[in-house]
Amino acid sequence: MRTRLTTPAHVSLVRFAAAVAAVALLAGCGSGEAPTRRSAAASSDSAPTPGAGQASPLPQETSTSPALPKASNGTDLAACKDADCEVEVRPGDRLKIDAKFGLDAITVKSFGRDEIRLALQGSSGGLHVEGRNVSVNSACTNGRCRDEAEMSLTTDRPGRINTIQLRLAELNSDRAVLALLPK
Repeated sequence: MRTRLTTPAHVSLVRFAAAVAAVALLAGCGSGEAPTRRSAAASSDSAPTPGAGQASPLPQETSTSPALPKASNGTDLAACKDADCEVEVRPGDRLKIDAKFGLDAITVKSFGRDEIRLALQGSSGGLHVEGRNVSVNSACTNGRCRDEAEMSLTTDRPGRINTIQLRLAELNSDRAVLALLPK
């Protein structure tokens, strides 16, 4: 009786993988010099440029929050009292506005991926608000009025509150540059 020896499939697969690994290892062995690239215009007898083929240093890591351009009024939120300013803001900042504009204050509520959310407080009995995601509530009792509103701005969609134009100049994850201009 003859015994027939067969190789199981998994042993063949292991041998194949070992052979591929050996070929890859040997292919990586060379003269120790890094290969150089030449353009089609380079002659075949030209010497490689010193330093060619060497790895360039890795670029330095950059901040996840790119630097904002300098706001003309910096972080001086009081500069917005006359509704003519460009300031750097963060969530929680409150800009007090002269009552002649029918608006008492603008509060930075939050930053989204590409928008800034603002809360508005007034006492004129009516806020005219244009922008994204606008909501306005006004109530007057015995001649005293209270206005509350919210709105969003993006860099490509400015807004307006009564006669004040608002523009989001720049935005990153923790700061924004907000511009106000009276009209």
